Amino acid sequence: MKMSYLLSELLLNASNMDHIPNKKEEKWRFSPIKDYLERSYNKPTFSSPEVSITPEQEHWVSLQDGKVVDSYLPPGVHVKHGLSSLELNFFEDIDLYLYHHYTQQSFVDSSLNIIIQEGVKVSIYHDYSGGKEGFILHSSHIKLEPKGCLSQTQNQTLCAEAVFIFETKVHAGKSSSFKNFSLHKEGEYLHNIFHTDLHYQSEAEITSLLLSQNTQKYIFSCDVEHLASRSKSQILSKQVVRDKSVCVFDANTKISKDTKATQAKQSSHALLLDDSAQVHAKPHLEIYSDDLSASHGCTVGELDQEAIAYLRSRGLSEQKAKEILISAFIHDTLESMENITHKERVMDLLGGYDE
Repeated sequence: MKMSYLLSELLLNASNMDHIPNKKEEKWRFSPIKDYLERSYNKPTFSSPEVSITPEQEHWVSLQDGKVVDSYLPPGVHVKHGLSSLELNFFEDIDLYLYHHYTQQSFVDSSLNIIIQEGVKVSIYHDYSGGKEGFILHSSHIKLEPKGCLSQTQNQTLCAEAVFIFETKVHAGKSSSFKNFSLHKEGEYLHNIFHTDLHYQSEAEITSLLLSQNTQKYIFSCDVEHLASRSKSQILSKQVVRDKSVCVFDANTKISKDTKATQAKQSSHALLLDDSAQVHAKPHLEIYSDDLSASHGCTVGELDQEAIAYLRSRGLSEQKAKEILISAFIHDTLESMENITHKERVMDLLGGYDE
């Protein structure tokens, strides 16, 4: 028999949530956390898997509520796992698939630690599913040793009633590279948080694509700190916002004193499809060096009526013209994806949203 607990009680011992947002934070970010405190959730029982995974890929790990239920990994990947925690230490190049499934009405407090050894190149595809009426706190700690490379794609298509707070902390060593693409389609409330520190000649490219609907609330928070010279960062967030959904872009890039030849870019672009949809952007650069190239910018707009008129003059219906423009806006974020299989999977998930 499952026992249910108030969220306010469960958060007291949660390792992945430092504090409940105060009124000031909640107001400008439109965070609904306090609205959930009196809801009841179950603790995971870690019984037999709710979903059976039979991947076609060579290397994979299947998790339920943060616990490993099955996997196939080569000797070059060292694994440590416990209840709701997993550590992967990579000593060889690999293309890996992680399947994260969450059970109904559960409170999940899980963690994933990734260590990329020197000179190792790793590609990871994350698939997040389930979570109906669930509250999920998930943290990921990534350490890149010198010349280590990690490219990861995160597909977050949870149930419409899921609450998902996801925090990623990245330590990028000398001459290392970190690339992340996140797709967000479902969920009642999503908060995607990045903290990245860059060292000499290291690079970070963080891309987020939101396809919102209904009354969904989404917050993208990203903090990048350039700690050494010749480091590069690029933050790109695109949002297609419809119905009564709300999106918040909150990014800060800090360039430390005495760094040289640093490059930093921030950009947020939103497409509003309904009058009741909202976007709030807060880009910020914190600069303590003179030798750098840095830029930031935000745009919020609707579908171009002149472009729609032009496409209609070529024999297309108004609906088809709108679909083409939305698709072009969305697919622009996929240009930098190097893994063809990952790109194809994301494109399959994008199908139908622009209709």
